[in-house]
Amino acid sequence: MTVINPASAVTELRIDASYRNTNDWRHADDVFNRFFRFSDDKAINNTSGFRPKSKRDGSTDIVECAFCVLVTNFGETEWPDSLERESGQLVYYGDNRSPGRRLNDTAIGGNRLLEHVFTLLHSGRRELIPPFLCFESYKTDTGSQMKFLGLACPGAHRASAFEDLVAVWRVAGDARFQNYRAVFTILRTEIIQRDWLVDLVDGVRSFSSAACPESWNEWVHSGVYSPLKCARQVVPRTREEQGPRDSRERRVLQEVFDRLSDREFEFAAADLLEKMDPRFVNLVVTRATRDGGRDVIANYRVGHDNHQVLLSAYVEAKRWNPSNAVGVKPMMRLIARLKHRDLGVFVTTSFFETQVQEELIEDRHPILLLSGGDIARLLISREMDDPVEGGRLSIWIEAIQARARSADAHLT
Repeated sequence: MTVINPASAVTELRIDASYRNTNDWRHADDVFNRFFRFSDDKAINNTSGFRPKSKRDGSTDIVECAFCVLVTNFGETEWPDSLERESGQLVYYGDNRSPGRRLNDTAIGGNRLLEHVFTLLHSGRRELIPPFLCFESYKTDTGSQMKFLGLACPGAHRASAFEDLVAVWRVAGDARFQNYRAVFTILRTEIIQRDWLVDLVDGVRSFSSAACPESWNEWVHSGVYSPLKCARQVVPRTREEQGPRDSRERRVLQEVFDRLSDREFEFAAADLLEKMDPRFVNLVVTRATRDGGRDVIANYRVGHDNHQVLLSAYVEAKRWNPSNAVGVKPMMRLIARLKHRDLGVFVTTSFFETQVQEELIEDRHPILLLSGGDIARLLISREMDDPVEGGRLSIWIEAIQARARSADAHLT
């Protein structure tokens, strides 16, 4: 990863380069805030996810900004911003992230900006849409860094007007509230010249500037998305990456491990699969004994409403202590039972040894791995993170237990 030296004169942003952020442009080590300070002697906001830059002679209203910096840490489970590098598609959530306000009544106005630019997009007025510069914030031993993810425009080639900006509901305690889920495309351009941003602040139209990136100019004039696509390098995940990342995730996973029996966890695995991907259908938990080595059998649906193909899927569910790794032997048992065109899924409260993952990758076995940390994050994303009596996590666990009792009672 390239880290830009504070002593350097920064005149451009480069994809995946990191810029020191002290939250104070006056600080000698700062790069990020200095880059966004222009001759109007004004800077961008340095605390929120939406950081608009006003035009020199224009309004300070966010919907009239010259450009907007979007910041994420990819670490909020309830608001899972994500970047799909294979397609260049960025999913970004708005700034109404707690109850008490209306959908677009936020302090910075990020949701108003989302409403505005997607309205312009779907009415064909792309020339009025401000560019979005996307960054990932993270911390190192030397301080906070901002990694440049790229230049983004609203929408995506495969996202319709029904999908690219959606109001989603969340629950906090007894309060329900809404926030936006927005889809952006990271455009194929490696460098953003600061001269372009200077022109934008001076009121020059984005496509009229001599420093305008070609991919942005093409999108404005034709609506054609030229995404920055990267081939995914499939590598084994570390134990830390597979496990809970914080106390909240650890608490959720421990609750699942403590309250469910080995048998009940098989029913939980089936339900988790449906939550993870609704294309898993016809899930059936097998008998407790003589199950043929398959804890759950299912189908995976491929196709469209009028023509579908159902692939067979087989699930192995292991409620193991989160500190005990899944080794080669249990994985080999699952592999041995898969036939051509079958899918395998291994769900565990634990994690998978590196050797197991390496062999799956090398031999291209069609097996999905769901570890303990994955389980915790999936449940939290569904707002099932409250283990107290009457909470949604407890209700889910009790429903799983009841389902297991009922199924086994019918088999006796």
